[in-house]
Amino acid sequence: MTQPTSPQDDAELTRLLSAIYAGDTPGVAQILAQKPELARAASADGQTPLHAAAQCNDPTLGALLLAQGADAEAKFGASGHTALSWAVTCHAMEFARALVRLGVKPDLFCAAGIGSLEHVQACFDDAGKLVAGASRTGSSRFAADGTRLPCPPWSATEKISDALSIACRTGQTEVVRFLLTKQPDLSFRAYQGGTALHWAYFGGSREAIELLERAGADAAARDDVLHCTPRAFGICVAANSGFPNLVQQRLAEDPALVNFYDGQTTPLHAAARGGNLEVVRMLLDAGADPALRDADGKTALEVATEAGHVWVVEMLRGAEGG
Repeated sequence: MTQPTSPQDDAELTRLLSAIYAGDTPGVAQILAQKPELARAASADGQTPLHAAAQCNDPTLGALLLAQGADAEAKFGASGHTALSWAVTCHAMEFARALVRLGVKPDLFCAAGIGSLEHVQACFDDAGKLVAGASRTGSSRFAADGTRLPCPPWSATEKISDALSIACRTGQTEVVRFLLTKQPDLSFRAYQGGTALHWAYFGGSREAIELLERAGADAAARDDVLHCTPRAFGICVAANSGFPNLVQQRLAEDPALVNFYDGQTTPLHAAARGGNLEVVRMLLDAGADPALRDADGKTALEVATEAGHVWVVEMLRGAEGG
């Protein structure tokens, strides 16, 4: 992987990344034909063109970049994410599976995330122990003081637990079932300080949720960011992060979630805090009550006002007035 070394290089990489985000395959091909080394370049924050294609879930661009020499093992800055693990965490499954078909070998974390039970099982020896080097990536995790934690985690148990969390997050039930036989730590904190059960509610697999609960997962545990219990976490993270399709799915599965309050927040508060206008509108249309208050005694309108989300404020003000 290389870094741009001149303003011209930086401008050309910016042009390439813009073409990738625009889905302009001919434009990407033209830029790479003129300067193929850009396939291995990285922006100041460590993003490579292959990571950008992963985020866009564009397997055609992924194949094009690999053919031009893109490094599939290059990490996205300090995050520790390869293009494959970035695709998994972005839920870009078409891209992720395409990379595997093109010969990129998934580690335990990535195999769990894409639901490749065969690759997951290959990470364990005949005695059922995790083989050396099985995990090369993992969740982005932070200590209470904001320090980034090792990625992948140090111990075998943590690596297995991290893989379990991503399998829950992406709804890979058979992988969840298998990893539960490997003595994971069900209290392990993965991305956003959520446990496997938190991420199972986010992923929406009822079977995975039931498997974890039968295994003893704590349904009262709270994540480290939104401080939600698992049932609230699934929809609140989707609302806060701006994933209307996931919010819609969670409401279809459990309509009572629209005004669910677990003693900390509601989905409407989470969407307001994130400034996600489409999600706020969706929740209000589904019957969210703008008068509800969170653990700090604030309405969603007050939360949006403090965060400076002007359009959300206007919508919530209209809802309260209505």
